[in-house]
Amino acid sequence: MTEQTPASASNTTTTDNNQTTNTNQQHGLDRMLVRLEHLDKLLNLAGEVIITSSTLHELQRDMTDAVTHNRPMSEIELQIIKSADEASSRISQDLHDLVMAIRMVEIGETFKLFRRPVRDLARALKKDIELKFEGEKVLVDKALAERLVEPLLHTLRNAADHGLESPIERIHANKNEKGIILLKAVEHEHETEIVISDDGRGIDEPKIFERARKLGLLKHSEQQPELLPIICMSGFSTKEKATDTSGRGVGLDLVNTMVQEFNGTIEIENRFGNGCTFRLHIPRLKAVNIIDALIVRCSNTLYALSIDKVISLQGIKPENIQASMDRERFIKYLGEPLALFDLSELLGSEPSSIDNPEVVPVVIIEGRKDKIACVVTEFLAPSKLVNVPLATEMFERDLTGIAGTCIISGGRVGITVDVDMVVSMATGEPLKTDEGHTNAADFSKPRNDKIENNPDNSIPESTAMSHSQEELVAKSKLSIQRDRIANRMEESSQKNLTDTDISDLLTELSRGLMELQDALLSLENNKDPEIMKEAFRRLHAAKGNFTMLGVSNSASLTHELETLLDHLRKGEIEITQDLMDLMLDGAAELINATNALPQKVFEPNTSLLSRIDQAMRLIADTVPITDLDKILGTSFSLTPTIELQLLGSLKQNGRAYETFIRFNQGRQAPFLVAYLTLRKLCYYGTILATLPSVTDIENGFCNNAIKILWASSLTLPEIDTAVNKLAPFFNIAEHRSIPTTVFRYDNNAEI
Repeated sequence: MTEQTPASASNTTTTDNNQTTNTNQQHGLDRMLVRLEHLDKLLNLAGEVIITSSTLHELQRDMTDAVTHNRPMSEIELQIIKSADEASSRISQDLHDLVMAIRMVEIGETFKLFRRPVRDLARALKKDIELKFEGEKVLVDKALAERLVEPLLHTLRNAADHGLESPIERIHANKNEKGIILLKAVEHEHETEIVISDDGRGIDEPKIFERARKLGLLKHSEQQPELLPIICMSGFSTKEKATDTSGRGVGLDLVNTMVQEFNGTIEIENRFGNGCTFRLHIPRLKAVNIIDALIVRCSNTLYALSIDKVISLQGIKPENIQASMDRERFIKYLGEPLALFDLSELLGSEPSSIDNPEVVPVVIIEGRKDKIACVVTEFLAPSKLVNVPLATEMFERDLTGIAGTCIISGGRVGITVDVDMVVSMATGEPLKTDEGHTNAADFSKPRNDKIENNPDNSIPESTAMSHSQEELVAKSKLSIQRDRIANRMEESSQKNLTDTDISDLLTELSRGLMELQDALLSLENNKDPEIMKEAFRRLHAAKGNFTMLGVSNSASLTHELETLLDHLRKGEIEITQDLMDLMLDGAAELINATNALPQKVFEPNTSLLSRIDQAMRLIADTVPITDLDKILGTSFSLTPTIELQLLGSLKQNGRAYETFIRFNQGRQAPFLVAYLTLRKLCYYGTILATLPSVTDIENGFCNNAIKILWASSLTLPEIDTAVNKLAPFFNIAEHRSIPTTVFRYDNNAEI
């Protein structure tokens, strides 16, 4: 998998693919990573297409010549036609398979999104919860990965709130104090299984049934009802009053709806007292707007029905068509009555004509919950088609039940039928559309209903957005005039950003900040230095990107977080729960700021900055001097060796100076700029001591200012001239030098 980093973003291979999210109403909605091996295969297939096209061109000339001269096709020509046809079919299938492979992503990327919400839930509920993952390498279609996010989030909430007991309850039940929630993906031949399991109290089925009867959802005479349909009912909850985490009866209804949209099923394995397991069985997506379809004709219109929705084709005699008391027609299928409709009428057209009055062509189709029989004029051969979705806003009439158009062999235009919607209309079943369901959760946006009054402990949750809505949002963001951000640029050199530059920077920011949040979550349980380095790199890259965009508030916040993390990675301070909360809240604030761009620039979060400032004050005594005021107010402490070097310089007609230099905040680390500046100043004199010390600067303990004690033969104006020459190259904001002859002597001083 090609990996995108701030240093090599231009080398990352991406492909346009309407990313209907998670990731998230975030930037980069139309992009995803593509494996280089897939691009190699695509290039090879493109070559085969060119060869086949050239062969067909030659055949067309030969056929034209044969018709013109009234001669039969030769055996060789016929064989070439057959080979070209076989090659065309194979290339088409290979291209289809390749496109599906490109769309596959590791489900582990989706799983990682739940680490922060579950962590915050555990703290809000005062429970010790460990979220475990299995099967993170299982590949799923990107559309499925995005649609899974919010339903799984609701299921995890239920497991944490309803399922897992409090630590005291668990100890009393002879369980480990820490509750376990397992999120697992299993790859089967024709489906993906998603498992959400916990080791909590399980579902109290009698209590569920009693609650359902109280709400009028279950008859008192029904003694052994099914559990799943009840708990998946919209609005059903065992809680009398909704809380900040659950009780509104939305979660499992949303899960059930999503699974049905993918023609999947749900299983529940309830172990009362020992936990509960939900298994989501979701068939693999087989095509991207490519369907194997049965073609039927209704009068003069051709319709395409997805072949996996077709149950049977029947030739029914008119006398076998019956009518009920309310005049609804039906036929007998496998001994059961089946409602009969006219397919053309269901789609808002005139009734289908019948060519042979002795036999009525009937196709039996199946929706999500029911099946119906439809009268058509004629059955045509099955075919593989490409569905082209319609822009429904362009039509005055209602297009419910029509999924799009397709080109049928012979260049004829057909209509692709949304079988699920047609069956729903015919049976009167309320079928939920994409409205009201979220395709991907944006974990950077806080919920309106907080877990606690403290907004810093909110659990992020997405707002609902359909595929078409997300596409419009993505396009509108990319079409915004560049001066909306360019006007906020602080450096004139940064005002040359194009729309593409802005989009790329925001895409990189979103991805990098999500990886930062994931790294910070890992740090709580694993103090691996590599994880800390990764988090630091992500913060530093984010600071550079915010600076490029001219968003100074976010750049400043990133710098503060970077400073905190720098103390952590150098081992100067210990990783505490409060400090990790602060870092995670800071990362969430940066994600919020990124998602608001380019339309809005977030104002500084004074509460968060105050918490950071307080943390910095607590660790100030344990950290080398880097603060500007402390640098200005601290005198140099010299060892005898340094003092002798200074006296030697003075004896050789040298002069001693203290020079203060402050740097502008830039994309390069302050310690690197300071170190390079010191090396340049060595050409003009001898560096004797610095604040921070050279050792501290080399180790990264440097902010945006340094103070230097040095000896030089230059005069004061010459020193100012020399530093002025360095200023453009090292982003020097201000400097001043003064002659000095008085030093504090300290045998034990360390420089």
